[in-house]
Amino acid sequence: MHGAWTVRSAEITVEGQPGELVLLYEDFSDACPGMGRYTIEFRRGGEVLYTYHTNTHEYPPGSPQSAESVALTTFSLLANALPERPDTFLLHPPEPRVRPAPAEPREGALIILGSPRRHGNTATLAGWAADACAAAGLGTTFVYPDERAIGHCTACYRCFNTGRCVIEDDMDGVIRAIEAARLIVVCTPVAAGTVSAALKDLIDRSLSLAAARALSGQTPVQWGLLCSAGAEDFTCVYRVVHAFFTRLGIRPLGNVLVPDVDEVTDLRADPDREKDLRDQMGALLATMALPDNKP
Repeated sequence: MHGAWTVRSAEITVEGQPGELVLLYEDFSDACPGMGRYTIEFRRGGEVLYTYHTNTHEYPPGSPQSAESVALTTFSLLANALPERPDTFLLHPPEPRVRPAPAEPREGALIILGSPRRHGNTATLAGWAADACAAAGLGTTFVYPDERAIGHCTACYRCFNTGRCVIEDDMDGVIRAIEAARLIVVCTPVAAGTVSAALKDLIDRSLSLAAARALSGQTPVQWGLLCSAGAEDFTCVYRVVHAFFTRLGIRPLGNVLVPDVDEVTDLRADPDREKDLRDQMGALLATMALPDNKP
């Protein structure tokens, strides 16, 4: 745990057997600045039979409640309710703190195509990236955010309680794909000065994976590559995508940025430019094989 200490404890008898109800506080500032998490556990015979979590970021400024008040109130309620209605709380085992890491080795590449235009210039870049991955011995999987049902992040921060998002939609499959990949390639147009809307939703919702990694203390060796086509200003695209990489502990390989595409109908119409971009991708992927970059 992240600097946990006991706030309150009580000996209670449930189903005729003695147990302990414990309220813990953990300092999560290393995972999310200013965050603290309260955990209530009912323990018996060395086994945790029930858990409840809440953290300080769940309660915005001006909220009538705080994490501390909710935790203390819940602790008092459970101390009375567990002995009287154990089945209400003990029917199911506690939810795991974090999702298990994938069993398969991380060897392939995940290409996230942020453009809804399947035959546009960003899609062309994604295809060239897939070719570069194949040349580097990496199998590829594509994710198209605009074809996935990915809801907006509500900034509830409850993912820092269990490492899982409370929203049930297609993002869970995307997270599994991210976890399984060695290389994450983000391909996006410059849309209104930044990444596309569907890609931004995916990036926002990746907070639950960042929370899971913070809770487990385990960050796998993964690499990230940004490919973008647009006008001239890639500032916001760069910041958003690299913030995504940083939050997940993904090491950036570099960027393939293609300006002035509005003046070009099809990137493939310029063989010299195509060769240059393909060479850039190949050179960046080659750095993954350097001795210092191996897991």
